[in-house]
Amino acid sequence: MKLTKAQIQYIDDYLKKKGIQYWDVRIEMVDHLVSDIENYSGAADFETLFLRSLKNTNWDGNLETVHIQSWKHTNKMYRKMHFQEILKCLKNPKYLIGVAMLYLIFYLVAFKFPEALKTVAFIVFALPMVVMLIELIKSLIKKLGKSVNMQYGFFYFSFGIIMLNLPIQFLPKAYSHIWLPIVMTIFLVVMFAGYKVYCFALNRVLKMKVAMS
Repeated sequence: MKLTKAQIQYIDDYLKKKGIQYWDVRIEMVDHLVSDIENYSGAADFETLFLRSLKNTNWDGNLETVHIQSWKHTNKMYRKMHFQEILKCLKNPKYLIGVAMLYLIFYLVAFKFPEALKTVAFIVFALPMVVMLIELIKSLIKKLGKSVNMQYGFFYFSFGIIMLNLPIQFLPKAYSHIWLPIVMTIFLVVMFAGYKVYCFALNRVLKMKVAMS
């Protein structure tokens, strides 16, 4: 049985009403249900087969648990990816040299040009935020909708800001020339890893959008 666009939309609307908020989660669930229905070899109407598929997948009741599990699974995937990207920066010789060079530059600024340290720190901390704002605006223009992939893509992109915001407030200002070069270096590594995770999430969502069209 080949489903029509109206029937596929009906399935999507059903999942949305049942609490599956993210469209990129729904599309995977819709694909699964459509495949199950279309692979049925017997004779039955759409409504009967749809209810049968819901029971087969245990999606015939409250889908709140499925919704929660979906974003937990996605968060786990992106958290692991973010950690792996940080490790790449520390293990890959090319990246490691870049990290060492960054620290050396910040160290030289701190001890040779201490009056410029705050300005350099401001630029280092502000630039990734500007990039993140630009990416947010671009995603809004592209109308990517409520996507769990984009949500965690942005979260791990901004993770460096979240992670370092509190320590910076409590570290002694008198020794900023010592700890600030270290903090700036760590910040850029974490932000770079987060940006790569965000790019992965964006490309994944864009591919889904293309597949839907």
